[in-house]
Amino acid sequence: MGVHIVGGSVIKIDRHFELGYRDLAYRVIRDCSECLDVDYVVISSTLPELSAHQVDLGTHIIQWIGRRVPVVRVESGESSGLAAVELAASLVESGRVEKALVLGVEKVTEYPTYTANYLYTLTLDYEYEVLRGVTPPAYASLAMKELIKSGVRRECFSNWAIKMHENAAVVPHAMLKFKISHDSLKDTQILADPLTLYDSFAFGDGAAAVVVSSTPNRSNSSVEIVYSNTEVGLPAYAREKISDLTASAKALKESLERFGLDLRKVVVELHDSYTPYPIAILRALRYLDSECDLSNFECLNLSGGLKARGHPIGATGVYQVYEVFKLLTSGLGGKTTSSEYGIVHSMSGPDNLSRVLVLKR
Repeated sequence: MGVHIVGGSVIKIDRHFELGYRDLAYRVIRDCSECLDVDYVVISSTLPELSAHQVDLGTHIIQWIGRRVPVVRVESGESSGLAAVELAASLVESGRVEKALVLGVEKVTEYPTYTANYLYTLTLDYEYEVLRGVTPPAYASLAMKELIKSGVRRECFSNWAIKMHENAAVVPHAMLKFKISHDSLKDTQILADPLTLYDSFAFGDGAAAVVVSSTPNRSNSSVEIVYSNTEVGLPAYAREKISDLTASAKALKESLERFGLDLRKVVVELHDSYTPYPIAILRALRYLDSECDLSNFECLNLSGGLKARGHPIGATGVYQVYEVFKLLTSGLGGKTTSSEYGIVHSMSGPDNLSRVLVLKR
């Protein structure tokens, strides 16, 4: 039995101060016709217990939007969205349900930025890292230093940021819809030297939905989920090099080899919470040298990535799947592709866990 993505919807990632989790969820599905007739709902969210003091979020969302269907919530750190899609696909593939709604929703701007940053830090190991003052930007900074020491030019990371902002400028739901240049990067706020503000993702609230079905759309506006892969990596403090993102590289390599794909020729969404990470992954897969020429990639993070589209943590993976689905069917932000395959990559923490999903037109 095939498993297909047949529709979906997203809202603009932003600081939605006036909206809570239930409001965000309602807004994303109210205009999604494919979201109305489903047998099961899988909710993807990372922080509701911490940011909204709410457990059993899925039940409350379903009650709020007036549905009476089974619901379960998935939490797997930053990779929660892709984990939720995997679960929904498994339910459909097993014959348990015919059509499932995956709803990713996250509220991260309920508190000041320093609080949101602390909540995000909890994706690391609390006892061994958080209590000792280790933060995600600190790891990203160390990874960047290692890559620079290995011969990667500092401009490579800036080039990634510039490209992501350029891509996001035409994406309706992107958070940072403005272009940047090397000149605008001068004197940028330092997060953890040499990592700067423009090397980091954008925090935002968001909600995204995709519908997974056993039957493709008759209009040919659906894609098939043909493969998923998950790898668990070593904690960053236990690696010889923090920039060795082995789990991500392995998951992507196995997925590409399985279908004989070239990452430069397919639609791909890479997890780029910090600019050193996609550079490290692409170098490990031998797609980049020290010059970091990104011009050979036909459809690389056309959404703007986490860097510029935004990163509503537990909802991000669902955004990524929706974006690849749209690019393989009707297009996104005026951009289309002739590619037959799409690759979605999501990881939690600095490669603590990596997930890859392969979609086919």
